[in-house]
Amino acid sequence: MRKLVTVRRVDKLTPIPGADAIECATIEGWQVVVKKAEFQPGDFCVYFEIDAFLPLDDPRYQFLVQNRIVWEGREGVRLRTLKLRGQLSQGLILPLLAFPEISAELNKLAPTDWREHDFSALLGIEKWEAPIPAEMAGEVEGPFPAYLRKTDQERVQNLPGVLYEQADLPFEVTVKLDGASMTVFRHGDEQGVCGRNWWLKETRSNTLWRVARQDRLLEALAVLDRNLALQGELIGEGIQGNPEKLRGQQFRLYDVFDIDRGLYLGHEQRLRLVDQLNAAGATLSHVPVLEITTLARFNGEMAAVLDYAEGPSLNPATRREGVVFKRLDGDFSFKAIANSYLLKHGDR
Repeated sequence: MRKLVTVRRVDKLTPIPGADAIECATIEGWQVVVKKAEFQPGDFCVYFEIDAFLPLDDPRYQFLVQNRIVWEGREGVRLRTLKLRGQLSQGLILPLLAFPEISAELNKLAPTDWREHDFSALLGIEKWEAPIPAEMAGEVEGPFPAYLRKTDQERVQNLPGVLYEQADLPFEVTVKLDGASMTVFRHGDEQGVCGRNWWLKETRSNTLWRVARQDRLLEALAVLDRNLALQGELIGEGIQGNPEKLRGQQFRLYDVFDIDRGLYLGHEQRLRLVDQLNAAGATLSHVPVLEITTLARFNGEMAAVLDYAEGPSLNPATRREGVVFKRLDGDFSFKAIANSYLLKHGDR
C-alpha cells in the first residue's frame, strides 16, 4: 500500500546553479526543491509524495494556494513532478515541528518503526486519482473482492536499499503501459471484472466487460477450472489519451494472482498460463517483456534506474510511462516511472 505521508531524514542538500533562495534536498531516492537553510542534513521532516492531495482547509498548505484544484468536491493541491530553475522536484517536505499530531504519534512508536508508518489518514491526505470515464466506471456490483489483491507497486525511490540487497537476483522487466487497471477473476461460483477499486456489473456499455468478453477471458478461466485473477492494463481509444494510438481497446496482462494460494505466479508460471488460456479459447496478450536482468547493472545508482525507465513503449513512436521490475519468483516487485512522463503528463 502506497504511503503518501511519511517521516524521513534529509540525506543531503545540494546547491542549484543560479538559484539564491532555493536548494535541492535528497530524501532517500527523491529530490525535492526547498527554501535555502530551511533544513540541515540529518533533520527529520514530513515527506509528502507526488499525487498526494493536500486539502486547503489546513492552513499549513496555504502557501500552495496558487496551484489549487477542486477534486472530489474538495479544494486542495495535488503534488506533481516539477522542474524549478532546471532542478527536478518530486513531492514536498515540511518541518516535523509543524505537525504536532505526527510527533504525538511518533511518541507511541519505536524509532525503528517511524519510517514505515503512513500519516496520510491522520492529516486527511488522499491519493489523487484521475477522473474515470463513465463507460469504464460502470455500475458497481460491489467492492473490490477481499480475496484479491490490488496491484500497486512501490516506486524505486522509496526502496534505495533494494539496489544493493537484491543486486544479484534475476528480475523480469516489463513496459509499464499507460491505461486503466483491470482485473478478471474466477473464484468458485463467482466470476467478475473489476476496475481499480470496484467489482463492476456486466452492462453493454461497460468497456472493461466488453473487452473481457471479446477476449473470452472468463470462458477460458472456466475451462482451466482454477481460482485465478488476471490483472493487467486496459489500453486504447478513450483511455488516457490513447498514447499507443490503437484502434479499439486491448487488455494486456501483467500479473496472475493465485487466489487459493494467496500469491502471484512467477515469471515462467505466468507466461505458461497465458499459453494455457489461449489454448482454452482466450486471445490474451502479455505486456512487453524487455529482458531478464539483475539490479547489479545499476551499481546502486538511483539515477541509472530512472534513466533506464525512459524509452519507447508498445508503440515505438510513444515514450513509455516507465518500467516494472518483478523478481522471477513473483514475490517482490517495484516500478520506476520515467521522469519525462511525469513532467509531460502532470494531469494524470
